[in-house]
Amino acid sequence: MAPFIWTPMDPLRKILGQFTEGLGIESGIVLTAVRRKWTDIVGPAIAAHTFPDTIRDKALTIIVDTPQWMHHLSFYKEEISEKLRFCNMQGVRFKLGRLPEKADTSLRREEAELTDEDLRFLENTIGNIKDEELREKFRKLIVHGLTKGKERV
Repeated sequence: MAPFIWTPMDPLRKILGQFTEGLGIESGIVLTAVRRKWTDIVGPAIAAHTFPDTIRDKALTIIVDTPQWMHHLSFYKEEISEKLRFCNMQGVRFKLGRLPEKADTSLRREEAELTDEDLRFLENTIGNIKDEELREKFRKLIVHGLTKGKERV
């Protein structure tokens, strides 16, 4: 990991960018941003049949729920890739699979269980952190952030 070089005048965004890049958690942060904006990026019809799953080598893997939609989306691969350039994506891949259930939009308390999407985000974000103690601290921080202010189911 390269040393963080910053001055007191550097914006916090730059400092955090260097920090997350150095830990290898940048793709998890980008993936969360893409998931939050997914319907806006691809539209409601495509979003209903797809889910942004993982990022590897600046390519987004998208889960598609049926072979018919996978075939249909193959014609829009370049268009979807272009719409993802804002987050430095360089391509997309499609994978046939089961979409995760939509998270309940009602709020839960901190003791609530995380959704499948939350767990994927958590693992994508901390998976590359080698230091076990640091990884666990990030896990606790992210779980707290994901569950803070949510009400019990």
